[in-house]
This record gives sequence, structure tokens and C-alpha cells, in this order.
Amino acid sequence: MMKVRMLELNDILHRLTDEEHILNSRSLVEELTRRGHPADRRSVYRDIEALTAYGEDVVTTPKGFYLRNRRFSLAEIMLLISAVQAAPFITESKTAALMRKLTSYLSQYQEEGIKNATNISGVKFKNEEVYRTIELINYGIASRRTISFLYYKRSIMRRDVVQRRGKRYEVSPYAMVWVQDRYYLISNMKGKEGLTHFRLDRIRDVRIESSPVRPVSEVSEYEERFDAADYASKCLNMFGGEVKKIRLRCHNDLLNELFDRFGEDIPVKKDGEEHFIAIVTAAVSEGFINWVSQYGVRVEVLEPEELRAAVGSRLIEAAELYR
Repeated sequence: MMKVRMLELNDILHRLTDEEHILNSRSLVEELTRRGHPADRRSVYRDIEALTAYGEDVVTTPKGFYLRNRRFSLAEIMLLISAVQAAPFITESKTAALMRKLTSYLSQYQEEGIKNATNISGVKFKNEEVYRTIELINYGIASRRTISFLYYKRSIMRRDVVQRRGKRYEVSPYAMVWVQDRYYLISNMKGKEGLTHFRLDRIRDVRIESSPVRPVSEVSEYEERFDAADYASKCLNMFGGEVKKIRLRCHNDLLNELFDRFGEDIPVKKDGEEHFIAIVTAAVSEGFINWVSQYGVRVEVLEPEELRAAVGSRLIEAAELYR
């Protein structure tokens, strides 16, 4: 019973105290008794000493006791909650459950103070399998075995439609990456070359297969291990393609945009008073064409020539719509 009492005391300190809410020994005794674990002041002092020795940051003041540092600070919990809220692949019910778990690391007073900042908003997908999908894919990556699954896309009638007429995809999984609020599986499809990505919220019925994964060096530029961060930075909007060096002429006000997108190590040099030349490494793809096109005359593709021609054609086609 003494061990249980100490656990209860630890919970009281976590949930009912912080720097602005301090409980004295009498209040702690009363709360323990209310919870069915009678105590006296001496036992409370002994238990607090034990908790402090264990590593809990219990502060003793003239007014009483409170827990100072926690596993997560208030700011860290706020950041994690914001990420959960922003992730559309986490359904509404799982978002609410995750938020409850995260706020349980705070005192109840801190939790109350952030309720207005923890309302579920934005688009949320409906795939409740997503947790299980993540667990199985991670197991496939860790055990270096292929996985198979069904893949769905939305139709104009707002229905989930299985792709390939229900034929399962079998892939060698390498990594899961979160890009632009979407969670992707990066893999190699059986019988094909190169890398392919699948959105996790569209994956259903994952199975672990017996075949070993294909070495990533056979299907990509990565020799020893797959570099998810490097790959994501080169595939704009998660469109794959041949990775090349691309020369861009940009207006000066886009300098920070390029640094944010491709990193601050990209080569840049001035080109007149209002422009600069940048060299970026990225996949020449539909995603890159879409990205460049959004800036209109503020970005010009100089090289490679095939990409320059593709962007030019896209802009001409768009202009024709408005004639």
C-alpha cells in the first residue's frame, strides 16, 4: 500500500501543482485520504524525499510543495498539440484522444489554460486504420521485409475507390516521411525500378510479406541507407523524377523562399539589382513545374532546357484559359 500511496502522491503533484498552485503537507494528506490512501505529514515528507531521489523535480517552499519540471514543458505540449491538429491523416477521434494524452502531462490548471487553443479544426481524413498502418509499415522497415496493401483514392462522388481493381500493391518499404501535412510511405514497387511514394491515409489492409526488401542502392542514388530528409527536399510536392541541378533566375524577394525550400547552402549570386541566380538540386517533375509556375515572372528556369520548355508550355496553356 505504501508504494501505491507514493504513486498517488506523484500523480497529485503532477496534476494538482505547478509554480502557481502549491499544496502544503496538510492538503496532500487530505487528497491522499480522499483517494483512499490515508497518510500523515511524516509519511508525505518521506515519500517526497523518495520521489526527489527518483528524479522528480519536487520543489519545497515555505508554502508547501509543487512539481517544477515535467517530462514535457507547456511549450512542448503546445507544439505537439499543434502538430497533431495540423495533421489531416490523424482522424478527429484519434486527434481528440492524442490531445487528451498530451495534456495529461500538464497540471490540470495548465490544461484548463490551453483548452481554447486545442479545438480540432481543419480537414481531417476518415481512415481510422492509420495507426495500425504506421505500426505495420514500421515493422516491415525494421524487419527488412516487403509489405502489401490496398490503395484507395477519392472519386468525384466523394467515395473511396480501390485502385488497380483491388489488386494488392507489394513494395519494399524504406521510410515514412511527413511532408506538407501529408504522411508518405517511400518504397520500391515489386517489378519496377526507382522509388514510389504512397499517402498513408489512402493505404488499407497492410500485410507483412515473407520476401526480403530490395536494397535501396539498387533503386536510388542512396548507397548505404535511404536518406528520407534529403529525398523529401528534392521531391517538391512529393512528385518523383530524375534528380538534376537546376539553374533559376529569381526576384530578390524570393531568396528566403528558396532557402526555406532547398536549404541555406544552395549556391546563389547576384544578377543585377533586383534578381539573383540560384542552383538547386531537385527532381525534374510535375511537382517542380507546379512549384515554379506559381511565381509567374518572378522565377525563370534557365537550365536544364527540357524543364525550361515544360514550364514555358505550362504557363502558355494557363494563359490561354483566360483569353
